[in-house]
Amino acid sequence: MAYLGITATAAGMKTARGTQPLESVLCHHLARLEADAPVVVLIHGFRYDPARPGNDPHRGLFSTDPGRGNTRIRSWPGGLGFSGDRDGLCIGFGWPACTASPGTIAVRGRTSFAAVYDAAPEYGRMLARLIRFIQESAPGRPVDILAHSLGARVALSSLPHLNRAPGRMVLLGAAEFEVNARAFLAALPGTDRPEIYNVTGRFNDIYDALFEVAAPRRGVRGRSLGCGLRGEEPGWLDIQIDRQAVTAWFQFQGLKLQQAPRLCHWSFYTRDGTLAVYQAILRRRPGWDVETLRRQACFRGQDRRWSRLLPAIGLPWTRPAEDPGLAESLENA
Repeated sequence: MAYLGITATAAGMKTARGTQPLESVLCHHLARLEADAPVVVLIHGFRYDPARPGNDPHRGLFSTDPGRGNTRIRSWPGGLGFSGDRDGLCIGFGWPACTASPGTIAVRGRTSFAAVYDAAPEYGRMLARLIRFIQESAPGRPVDILAHSLGARVALSSLPHLNRAPGRMVLLGAAEFEVNARAFLAALPGTDRPEIYNVTGRFNDIYDALFEVAAPRRGVRGRSLGCGLRGEEPGWLDIQIDRQAVTAWFQFQGLKLQQAPRLCHWSFYTRDGTLAVYQAILRRRPGWDVETLRRQACFRGQDRRWSRLLPAIGLPWTRPAEDPGLAESLENA
């Protein structure tokens, strides 16, 4: 498998093994790719850090053998179809997404999550340098991104520092405010825009709500991206992946997407079938672009927050009589 692990620190970027210059290693990998082979950058979320062996994403999420018995770990490269040298180049972007001291709230008066949230845009600038180098070294080859949680903030904050937009960005449970996402998009130079697939889920409602409490607002009003982006944004598609109609549509496409849990921040990639969905988005160019998927009724709108959780714990909740997108989506599939 063509995998390249990259570790970003305050001092800059290097290969995960750190034995060769990053630029020469990248050029070597790019030169070996088939003309239509994809390049995908993976970005993890909170608590991962390549400097900590127990939390090293290169040995976990980004590894082809992440270890058995840990239900929070799936091999992202393997799940996305990177199994051989001809399958493309998979780049794991590891960054320090945890603080040095667990006593941050006592020492600095804020949570460790808030500290990492503040630091994320610096690694977004490093990510932009990486993407620019690939774009200049391999003109015409799209660079796609798969990012989870705070990794989505890293991905979005890279946009203002790019001369050309990346290809497709799949954001899983994005830990970012929608107003900041719009600002990052507006700051992208030129008229070129990436295709952004914002994957949400009502199983993530508690984590979205906690994010809105723990992340520094500094005058920011509004909500997180967990309930979708309100209004139209070119090239943007919200996918509520635990919606009945959405699950049914993906299953109709031959993807074995299983039913979602009621509460789990990691099921964006641990739920059986989810990585196959993202593989389809990143590899099936015809028919899986944002404009085509927007025509499917199941991708229109989002269920209200708490609509899965409250009925499960016995609290009153008025459910819609039926999912209006289900029949129409299957009819048009």
